[in-house]
Amino acid sequence: MRKIVFLVGLVLVFSLSALAQNVTWPRFEINALGGYGLTQFKGESVYSNSWNYNLLQSVQENTTLSMKADNNVFFTAGISYFFKPNIGIQLGLGYFSPKPSISGKFSSSWKWTTSSTVYTDKRDWEGDSKLSTVPICVNLIGKYRSKMLDLFVSAGPALFFNSFEANSFVGFMDSYYYSIIIWPYQFTFQSVDTFKVPVSIKTSWLGFGGNVGFGFDFKVAPSVSVTAEGRYFLAAVKSLPWEWTPGTYDGLFGTITQWKLTASNFQAKQDKMTAADVKSSFFSFGLGLRFALGQK
Repeated sequence: MRKIVFLVGLVLVFSLSALAQNVTWPRFEINALGGYGLTQFKGESVYSNSWNYNLLQSVQENTTLSMKADNNVFFTAGISYFFKPNIGIQLGLGYFSPKPSISGKFSSSWKWTTSSTVYTDKRDWEGDSKLSTVPICVNLIGKYRSKMLDLFVSAGPALFFNSFEANSFVGFMDSYYYSIIIWPYQFTFQSVDTFKVPVSIKTSWLGFGGNVGFGFDFKVAPSVSVTAEGRYFLAAVKSLPWEWTPGTYDGLFGTITQWKLTASNFQAKQDKMTAADVKSSFFSFGLGLRFALGQK
């Protein structure tokens, strides 16, 4: 909130410095821009666990899902109403969909009570993801107007409509233990295996934040300008839990097959996995046209 108040104050200072100008000014301005967005989305989720069971003296298992996103194109449009030559309000709408990716790394180690050997296993895999955000902004806009070139700054609160999907895998180990008695002897058997289980996130949410933009309009006609703008959209971070997929799975070692895993089996493991922190904030740089209406 302090950042938004500061940005709005900056607009006022910028605008009041230009009030002495004696130029014609439009009541309305409509703009549309296309450009490039620089995402701030990155992070990781970690599943980590340790346990022991009968002949297994210790088991350590870890899955790290690393997330990042590539930059992508950005679109925005807006309409402004000026109640003074250099001060107005602005309604803006944008769309940005970066290209996120997920890579998974699994590592495990285990030791039997009957051996001094520590066994290890490592696996890598890729996931897929989608992220989109639609900011709606209500800004205070200030302009310094001249015959050929107008400078402007705008800032205010924003409402973000976000959508996020992700699909990947979590690796963990499990064990099967049983005994056979052939009198007078008892034979004990225990198997251990690694399971690769799908995990996913699919959700959308509303979030509040702010935005600030700077730019200029180069007039190519009395009512038409080429406009260029840089803007920062600040959105709150959203923590999203992963949903584990129940089913029947074969172990990666092939020692345990047709292992049925239910939601209740996953509960304790899910609690040991950190959420995905999704940051939908981004920078944008755009170029487009601005049309002036209702000249005064």
